[in-house]
Amino acid sequence: MSLERSSILVVDDDPGVLDTICRCLELDGYPVLRAKSLGEARKLVAERDVLLTLADINLGHGESGLDLLAELSQRARPVDVIIMTANSDVQSVVEALKRGAYDYLTKPFRFEVLRAAVQRCVERNRFQEKALLLDQLEARRLADEENLEQFLVSMATVIDAKSRFTARHSTRVSELSRLLAEALGFEEPHCELIALGGRLHDIGKIGTPDAILDKPGPLTADEYAIMKLHPAVGDDLIAPIKSLSALRPIIRWHHESLDGMGYPDGIPGDRVPIEAWIVKVADYWEAITAHRPYRAPMPLERAVRTLRAEAGVRIPADVVETFLQAIQGVPIALPQPSPAQAAQPAPATPPAAERALGETV
Repeated sequence: MSLERSSILVVDDDPGVLDTICRCLELDGYPVLRAKSLGEARKLVAERDVLLTLADINLGHGESGLDLLAELSQRARPVDVIIMTANSDVQSVVEALKRGAYDYLTKPFRFEVLRAAVQRCVERNRFQEKALLLDQLEARRLADEENLEQFLVSMATVIDAKSRFTARHSTRVSELSRLLAEALGFEEPHCELIALGGRLHDIGKIGTPDAILDKPGPLTADEYAIMKLHPAVGDDLIAPIKSLSALRPIIRWHHESLDGMGYPDGIPGDRVPIEAWIVKVADYWEAITAHRPYRAPMPLERAVRTLRAEAGVRIPADVVETFLQAIQGVPIALPQPSPAQAAQPAPATPPAAERALGETV
C-alpha cells in the first residue's frame, strides 16, 4: 500500500452532505471516492486502494455504516473507519467504538474538525506503514546476515582445506573453545558465540598464500609479516556484518599476548577480552598437538609442558589451567596426526621449524 496513492472513501446517502465532505477533503489534496450506499462502498473497496472510510451510521433503505465497519475490520488489511452520526445517536457511537471504529464525528461538524480527524488517521497509517517496512527490512537484513555467516563458515572450511596439514583445524579449535568456555562457566549462548569465534578465527587466511601455509621450514621475516596480517584481514572481513560484531575481538586478537608482544596490534594483555584468550588457548593447543608441515604432533605430556610454559607469560595462567583440567580424557584434545601421516613414523621436530609454536597455524 502507498499512502500517497490511497483514497479516502466517503459513504453518505445525503448528496449535499456527501458533496461537501468530498470537496473539503479534495481541497487538502486527498484522493476521494464517493458512495451513497453500502453496495457502492463495497464495490469501491474491492476495486480501489482505500486507506480510510468516513461512513454515516444511518444510511437509506435501512442500511447502516456499522455493517460496513464490521466488514472492513475483518479484511486481511483492515481499513480504518470514522463514523459520522447525529447528536441524538449516542448509543450508536458507543457501539461503533466497541466494534473498532477509529473515531467519530457528530453532525454537523466544522471542516477543521474533519480535517484534524482525517489527518490523525492518515498519520497513524503512515507510521504503521513505515514500521512495517522497517520490520521487513530488518527481517531481510537478518536473513542476509545469516546467509553471510553460513558463507563465512564455508569459507573457513575452504581455508582449512588449503593445506593438507590443517584439515579440520578450525572445527577442532571451535570444539576446544566451547569446551573451555563451558569449563569457565559461561552460559550456552555465550559458549555458542565463542565456538563460532573459534570456527572463524582464521578466516583472514583466505588471503595467505598456500606456499606460506604449507612451508615445511621456518618462515622468512617477510613471510612471517604476511602471516601476521590474517587476524586484521579477518576482522575487516566480518566488520560489515552487524550480527557478528561480538566476534571481532576474538578474530582480531587471538594472537595477542600478555606481554604486549602479540599481533596484529601488540596491545597490552589487560585489553584482550576473555573470549580471545579462550580461542587463543584452543588454537595454540590444536597447533602443537596436530601435524604441521614443520613438525610432528607433540606427545601429550610435552604439549602440556609447552602450554604451561606460556601461562602467566603470554596467556593468563588461570585460563591455561582451566583448559588443562577441562581436556582430561577428552578425545578431541589428544594429539592429532593427519590421516596421511597416521600410518608413518612421526618425523623428529626440526629445531629450526619451532617457529613460534601455535602462532603460525
